[in-house]
Amino acid sequence: MSSRSFRPTLVPTIVTLILLPIFIRLGFWQLDRADQKRELQTNYSQRAGMPSFALEPRVGARDELEYRRVFVKGRFDTGRQILIDNKIHKGKVGYYVITPLKMVGSDQYVLINRGWVPAGLSRSELPDIAVTDTHVTIHGVLVKARRDVFMISDENRDTHGWPARMQWLDVEQFERETGYRVYPFAILMDSDALHGYTREWGNAKMDPDKNTSYAMQWFSFAALLVIIFIVVNFKRESDSQNA
Repeated sequence: MSSRSFRPTLVPTIVTLILLPIFIRLGFWQLDRADQKRELQTNYSQRAGMPSFALEPRVGARDELEYRRVFVKGRFDTGRQILIDNKIHKGKVGYYVITPLKMVGSDQYVLINRGWVPAGLSRSELPDIAVTDTHVTIHGVLVKARRDVFMISDENRDTHGWPARMQWLDVEQFERETGYRVYPFAILMDSDALHGYTREWGNAKMDPDKNTSYAMQWFSFAALLVIIFIVVNFKRESDSQNA
């Protein structure tokens, strides 16, 4: 090493100072997501096996009710449906179909996730999501509406009119746009129930190991960036003098 010296130059230093904290932050963000999913897995396992109960307007939205099995009676509102964009099923892009259900004997609604449908050939081609407007009984699992993806934009709705195409399910936004009073949790409709589409729920999408793997990748990028920075900026003394 006597013939070499560490002489960092401006451009590599700036690039490293910008990218290094980003890589590290993304790594810790993925670890945090893994911890959240482990907690969700535990709650799901404990609550999904508990007896089903009737969801009625008088039932408060308590955290401990998430992942409980419920049934609710009501009528679908076919004119105010939501398509949750960019949902992948077996490598294909599509939507989750969210349909509001007006509870029997009440002016309160609950949002029902009726499953996944494939997207059309173009963005302007929306799927046919017609559904019965007769009284039905829906069985499923209560879930909180989460914005659980890493998004740069805060813009949620990207269409006018109905069905609304949204990036995530925002109950408060839906209430503002419709004037409806909506139960804070949504329902994942049972996979064998009528009036639905492709439904593969369960805890398959709560795999924390995938997030841990992503975190290790980001930390590896950070370590590789530091190594490259050091190697690039170790110069021969003769080269430094000539420069």
